[in-house]
Amino acid sequence: MKDFMLRFECFLTGYNYEIIKNSCEASRKAVKRFFSSVLIISMLWGAIGYAFARRYLKFDVSGAIVFSAIAIFCVVNIERIIILSGKKNVIRGFRIFLGILMALIGSLITDQFIFREDIEKKKISMLQEEVNAILPKKTLELDNQIRHIDSAILMKEAERSAIIEELSVRPLIKSTSAEKRHFALRQNGSNGEARDTLVARTDYVLTDIPNPKANLLPSLADQITLLRNQKAEKENSKINIRQEIEEELSSKTGFLDELNVLIALLSSSRVAMAVWIFFLLFFITIELFVVMNKFGEEDTDYDAVIAYQKDVKIKSLQNLKEESYQKTRILN
Repeated sequence: MKDFMLRFECFLTGYNYEIIKNSCEASRKAVKRFFSSVLIISMLWGAIGYAFARRYLKFDVSGAIVFSAIAIFCVVNIERIIILSGKKNVIRGFRIFLGILMALIGSLITDQFIFREDIEKKKISMLQEEVNAILPKKTLELDNQIRHIDSAILMKEAERSAIIEELSVRPLIKSTSAEKRHFALRQNGSNGEARDTLVARTDYVLTDIPNPKANLLPSLADQITLLRNQKAEKENSKINIRQEIEEELSSKTGFLDELNVLIALLSSSRVAMAVWIFFLLFFITIELFVVMNKFGEEDTDYDAVIAYQKDVKIKSLQNLKEESYQKTRILN
């Protein structure tokens, strides 16, 4: 079990297991110390990644777990770069900057879950302010639509009233119908003989028929009913418009929206600001723990072995280069 744990610790921190198992206890303690630091940071960012994916990216459980695993993978590799790098000020400065940045992001995400209830309360008041800003525009738009419908209703009712008035005065109108008739007309010819000539005549007859404008009344009534229904819908929308705007705005949970609410909450509450600073310092400490261990410890025999192997390899390459140069001179 100890051998397995040592292998796992070496894998996570990037140490060579074959060298560590033959090294002294100081080197093994260094591995355990780095392993504990990386494990704490990985678990912390795994939880942050899972919560962020579930709440803001709307992933399901399996998707959030994959996102959490990706976050852990990235953090582990960043820490391994620090552990395996030399003690250079450039690397240390970059890791300190990256640690502060990661601590800031981590504390903001974590505080959004810690202050969730306070954020919801603050969001309600900010939501009302946003609704009050949007409501006049929406109301004005509905008022314009209602006025347009009222104008159309008045025009249709005036048209219907005019038709009804005309029907009351002239329920019937005269209609002229033409009827063409043919008859024979007997005339005497030039020789005194009588003969019949076919003659056509058109007779015009005036009859009373119902005024055809009466047929327009049902269509106008349907149009007026449709317009009144549309007006009723617009008036109902005007009554419920505040609730609709609130539901529309509150149905979306955005990271930036909640971040704005959190900033407003922190700026208005000293207690909240103190708690956020506490978590920020906590994250900075955790993030920089590996850096402090790396640049604050003394070299162990593991480092001496690595340096020795490096020197041996360099000397071996130099010897090969010299031998190759000598052979080239002999051949020439």
